Amino acid sequence: MNDQAMIVRDDAKLLVAYTQSAVALRDAALAGSALVGKVSNADENAAAVAAQTELQRVRSLAEKARTACKAPVIDFGRRIDNAAKEFWKELEPELLRVATLIGDFQALEAMKLREAEKLRQAELNRIEKERAEALAKAKSHDEADAIQEHFAEKARLEAPAPEPVRAEGQIVRTDWEITVTNPFELAKYHPHCVKIEPRLSEIKQLLNEGITVKGITATKVTKSGVRVGPAPKVIDV
Repeated sequence: MNDQAMIVRDDAKLLVAYTQSAVALRDAALAGSALVGKVSNADENAAAVAAQTELQRVRSLAEKARTACKAPVIDFGRRIDNAAKEFWKELEPELLRVATLIGDFQALEAMKLREAEKLRQAELNRIEKERAEALAKAKSHDEADAIQEHFAEKARLEAPAPEPVRAEGQIVRTDWEITVTNPFELAKYHPHCVKIEPRLSEIKQLLNEGITVKGITATKVTKSGVRVGPAPKVIDV
């Protein structure tokens, strides 16, 4: 496209658009490739390669335009991230220190709550025994209802549920800190807990060496590519 850019970026309006000349270049490449209906001889192969070269050239230009268009934005984003990291770098250790102190306190509180709950259950059992003994001596339904109400109130007053210590806005939850010590054992016994991804380049290397790779189906295909010349200017801001 000589010196004419493919993309125009309007930062003020946050708009990006390919230019009319870029669209015309794309459409011309598509029109040329549309003429390729079959490849059955040397001339047709040459025509197809020429069409492929032009398609690849336009695609390469469009990709380079995209990359060039994004580069300043990505760089600006990195600077924003770096500024934020620089701003909060002194906050991180303090957050960790204070969170550890709070976590230790809450762990102690949780232990105290468990022990308090045990005492509460013992008290409830004692009250329940007294309630059963009193009901066994009841002489009417009204008296039994009064006994039930009395001991329900007694349980509420004498065996209240323990309340955890919480500051306003504080959220406390338990979680797990996990370190995988044997990923193969984890995958063997808990396959749903791991993610396995094939490494295609290594698989292709084994296939090229004549090694049978288990767990895959591989079919050799022939692909034709082209070399594209140097790219012109692709973006205008």
